[in-house]
Amino acid sequence: MRQLTFLIFTFLLSSSLLLAQDKTKISVDKANHDFGLIKEEKGEVEHVFLVKNAGKTPLVIDRITTSCGCTLPEWSKEPVPPGGTKEIKIWYDPEGRPGSFHKTISVYSNADTRRFVMTIKGEVQRKPAVVLSRNYPYSIGELKLLSKAISFNTIRPNETLSEKIEVKNSGEKTITVRFEELPSFITAEARPMSIRPNEVGEIVFLLNANGVGRKGRYHLLLPVKVQAEGAAPIVQNITLSANIIDDFTKLSPSDKEKAPAALISSTLVDFGKVEKKSTILGLGGKETRTFEITNKGKSPLIIYSVSSDDPVIDISGGKKELKPDASASFKIAIRPKDFKVKLESTITVVCNDPNGPVRLIKVTAEK
Repeated sequence: MRQLTFLIFTFLLSSSLLLAQDKTKISVDKANHDFGLIKEEKGEVEHVFLVKNAGKTPLVIDRITTSCGCTLPEWSKEPVPPGGTKEIKIWYDPEGRPGSFHKTISVYSNADTRRFVMTIKGEVQRKPAVVLSRNYPYSIGELKLLSKAISFNTIRPNETLSEKIEVKNSGEKTITVRFEELPSFITAEARPMSIRPNEVGEIVFLLNANGVGRKGRYHLLLPVKVQAEGAAPIVQNITLSANIIDDFTKLSPSDKEKAPAALISSTLVDFGKVEKKSTILGLGGKETRTFEITNKGKSPLIIYSVSSDDPVIDISGGKKELKPDASASFKIAIRPKDFKVKLESTITVVCNDPNGPVRLIKVTAEK
């Protein structure tokens, strides 16, 4: 029995050693690359790592990840035969990232070392400050902005899109811009984060629709902290709006023929001239109007949202789903005391009509 056990153990050990010897191995000509000093205004730089299959079976690279979105990999998906080599090209974007950097590139493959790490480093020389005569109508302290609102007109659930606002430091001290309380599906970054006097930069917003959780219109207030050297921070809001719609790109012609079709009774709701009304509680009386949405298509119409970014407008009633030929009535209410002379605003309807997923209704009133 002891001899049998010893033979089995010896066989298993030998098999493991043979399998280990057959396992492919990955190596690289130089695992660390130093770009040295690069100029921000020159744009992206690249380096090619030469990876070799030092094993006896084909090398298959599953994926490559980097420690920063500023670093992008490019490589062929073809297996590397034993003794063969493959190029992995790495791009680094220095825009808005002055100073030293050190980034890691993780290569995942079927090699004995499942995760193989390479690095790039260097120092970005800040581009010269740009002075423009452009008019910036908005400000947060000494930071001037072309706008305080970001709008994503349409975005699909599987998309990540970016928008930006141009800014300028009109003061005499360097300004830092930070976002500290953001939803998980939104990222915001000032480029550069520290803006010198008279320097022009930008604030870049990235919206990941996958993380939102539902379709429809979103209107959010994003607090931004602006702080000049030696001064107390100033916090104000930047508004972000987005219409998250269905992905209609895979619909066939027959699918579109069977699709829902939203018909809105009017794209203009005019209250005309309204007067301020008093109530017993002194809250101010309301003026109301209605509009209808009818499904003229051949499948159910889903109404994801009917909303207005204007707090003066209240919307109620309606339904979330309409069968073919069915209609729903929505009520619009305003209080004349809530606006001064004239009201001009919009209501946004987001639905699953592939020929018009986002509809706008204009709302007007005068005193």
